[in-house]
Amino acid sequence: MFADVSGSSALYKRVGNEQAKAIIDEAVHFMTAITIVNEGTVVKTIGDEIMARFSEGFQACEAAIAIQRRCVKEPHLKDLGIRIGIAYGDVLITHNDVFGDRVNDAACVAHIARANQIVITQSVVDTLGNAFKHDCQMFDRINIKGETEHTLIYRLEWEHSGKDNRATMVMPIHDVTSFVAKFKLTLNLCGRDILLLPEQTPYHIGRDPVKAHLLIEHELASREHCHIEFRRGKYVLVDHSTNGTYVYPDEQQPIYLRREELPLQGEGKISLGQKIDSEPTCLIRFKV
Repeated sequence: MFADVSGSSALYKRVGNEQAKAIIDEAVHFMTAITIVNEGTVVKTIGDEIMARFSEGFQACEAAIAIQRRCVKEPHLKDLGIRIGIAYGDVLITHNDVFGDRVNDAACVAHIARANQIVITQSVVDTLGNAFKHDCQMFDRINIKGETEHTLIYRLEWEHSGKDNRATMVMPIHDVTSFVAKFKLTLNLCGRDILLLPEQTPYHIGRDPVKAHLLIEHELASREHCHIEFRRGKYVLVDHSTNGTYVYPDEQQPIYLRREELPLQGEGKISLGQKIDSEPTCLIRFKV
């Protein structure tokens, strides 16, 4: 599933960079939270867009409907909208990405969708039960990129869908923001904010450009220096480096880890391989 905020460029021009970014960040946060509630995995966020994967087609459809219903309830999103595209089938899953024809299909129909629309491929419709199929309307017959034959795509109607989506049952829609606030971890490296939610862990930090989600190009950082995982309601930093990791919780004594682990709480700083007083160039700020 691809879901992105439509009209974001015009929003930046209309309200300015700071306010527009805050509005779009909130939209990305609730799209991420709703994905997790519906048993999906957020593969990555790309600006104002999320890319997610699900085990079943109906889970993706339930998440998409919940996202659209949430969007129309937000006053500051009334001039925007969210475009969603879904495809179903086999994919290649790596530790931080997903590849394959179905990924390309989902991206293709997401670009076809207009604001407040959910467009799905025939492969998705074929997996759905009757409750959802009644809400699928034939939308167009297109050539999906790379294919020679035309294929049917459908619009999934969500405004008057008779299906109670699981996001509404599992979590009231007004609680999604508090869900994100409670379980998010923010990392900041060189002024760049990185938002993590439980489904996006383990999150690897180090010097290896292939395995690291957060690349640290410094001689004191190990290739696979440390990772952050979510365990029993807490984010835990696990060190497996040569030079160790220094954690500086705000208003507390620093903690040195070497092949050890530590729950991250509140706010503080993480330094890979060296103390802060030695002017580290790989200082990561964290906030839980």
